[in-house]
Amino acid sequence: MLLPLCLLVLLPCVASAADPYELFAAETVVADEGSETRNAALSGLLAEVLVRISGNPAISAQPAAREVLSAAPSLVEQYRYRSAQRNGELQRFLWAHFDQSAVERMMRERNLAVWVQRPRVLMWVATERGGQRDLLNLEGLPAERMATQERAQQRGMPLQLPLMDLEDQTQLTAADVWSDYQAAVEQASARYPHDVVITGRLRAQGSDKWSGVWTLYDRDASQTFQSPPQPLAAALTFAVDQTQNLLAARHAPMPVTGPGRGTLVRFSEVRDLPGYGRLVGILAGLDPLNEVALRGVDRDSFTFELRLRGNEQDMLRGLDASGQLVAEPAAGEFARPAVRELAPLDGTATGVPAPEADYRYRLLN
Repeated sequence: MLLPLCLLVLLPCVASAADPYELFAAETVVADEGSETRNAALSGLLAEVLVRISGNPAISAQPAAREVLSAAPSLVEQYRYRSAQRNGELQRFLWAHFDQSAVERMMRERNLAVWVQRPRVLMWVATERGGQRDLLNLEGLPAERMATQERAQQRGMPLQLPLMDLEDQTQLTAADVWSDYQAAVEQASARYPHDVVITGRLRAQGSDKWSGVWTLYDRDASQTFQSPPQPLAAALTFAVDQTQNLLAARHAPMPVTGPGRGTLVRFSEVRDLPGYGRLVGILAGLDPLNEVALRGVDRDSFTFELRLRGNEQDMLRGLDASGQLVAEPAAGEFARPAVRELAPLDGTATGVPAPEADYRYRLLN
C-alpha cells in the first residue's frame, strides 16, 4: 500500500513467537551469482520477510516499506548459494538471513507494524466425497502437506498439523469436525502446543476440486469463512492465508499515531488475496489519505480506519472513481452515523472484530 499501513490490535497478543531465525530468513532462485542479481534478489527476499513480521501481505507497496527494501543488502547478516534439481533442471538458489534488530528498528522508525509474537495455529480438516466423511491425513499427501507448510512459512504462521495417529483418530472423528463439536476438538487438540485452532470442512466438487467452510477458534471467540472450489493444495493454502489475515487483524501491533479517530470504511466481497491486493492498490492511489489501519475482518469484509489529509468528499470521489468499488448503505441507512468515540489506537483495544462503519463499499469481482 502506498501509505503507512499498520494493523490495530483488537485482542491482546498471545503465545510464543515462531522461530525468529525462520522469520528473518528466505530463499529464492537466481540466474547467476553477480552482485546486481544478488542485490535485486535480496530486496525480494526482504519483502517476503516483511510480510511475515508485519502480518500484512501488501506491505511492500508502501513507500515506507520500500525504503526498508532499498536497504536490503546492508541488512543481510549472511547469505549463501546452493544448487539443486527442480522441475528436471539444475537451478541456483540464494539463501539470506537478515539482521532482526536492524530490520525491526527500520520498520518501527517508519511506523510499520512489527508482529514478532503470533499465535500458534493447529489445523484439523475433514473431507466429504460421495457421502463419505473422513479426517484428512496429510501424511499420505506429501505435495499438499508441503504446499501448506510452505505457505505457513511464507506468512510467518507457526502451524501445527496433527499426527493423525491412533490417539488422534480415537479422540476426534470427521463427524466431530463437520458438526463443529468444539468439546471434541478441544480434547483432541490438548496434546499439541497451540493457541488457536482452525477447522476445515471440505466437500468434493468434481474429481479434483474442494469447496470449504472454515472455523477459527481464538480464545472464546470463533469466526467462519469459506473457500471457493479449488484443488486441495490451493484450498489449504487459501485457509492459511485467510487465517493469518484474521489473526493479524486481531493481534498484530499498531504503533501509536496520535489522538482522535479517522473515517471507518468497510469493504465487502474481498474474497481472496488477489482481491485484497486490488483493494490495497485502490487505497494506495487516494491522495486525500494520510494513513490506513485495518480495524477488523469479518468473513469477506475488511474494515479500515482512514486518516485524511484532505476531506471526506475527496476520499469518496476517489473511491467512486476507481471503477472497482460500489457504494452501499451503511448499517441499513443512507446517512452517515453520528460521530462516536472509539477505543484508542494504542494496542489496548479489545473491541468487536469489525466496528460499525461510516461508509460501506463492495469490491467488484
